[in-house]
Amino acid sequence: MRASSTDTMKTLVALALVLLTLVPAQAQTAKATTDVTGKWTGTLTRSAPDGRTQSIDFMFVLTQKDKAVTGTAGPNADRQWAIEKGGTVDGNKVNFKVQQPDGPMRTFTLVLTDGRLQGDMLAELDGQSFTTKVDLGRSKDK
Repeated sequence: MRASSTDTMKTLVALALVLLTLVPAQAQTAKATTDVTGKWTGTLTRSAPDGRTQSIDFMFVLTQKDKAVTGTAGPNADRQWAIEKGGTVDGNKVNFKVQQPDGPMRTFTLVLTDGRLQGDMLAELDGQSFTTKVDLGRSKDK
């Protein structure tokens, strides 16, 4: 009877060691999947009250360090505006603001889903605002 009790303890210790090694590995995998560093390209799409939609090309060049995101956003490589201080990544949620010179403050509220940054952009200027849908994928260009 003493031998089976020892075997049970050895089994429990081995199981505990396996679980302890899996948790850090899983945490590393989760961290890697939420890295938004890189160039992202896609569209912003706005729907008019009459149902018509208008899409424009847009791109982000992002750098993520821990939970902070910095970089630029704009319609093309020549027209990029700096992300304001305070951009964040929390799990798969990405939030930042961009002040367009002589234009609106753009607030991006995004979720990283299936390798795409998707969500909303709120543009505000002089008491007026509008919202567009955002859908950008990681660019293969560097």
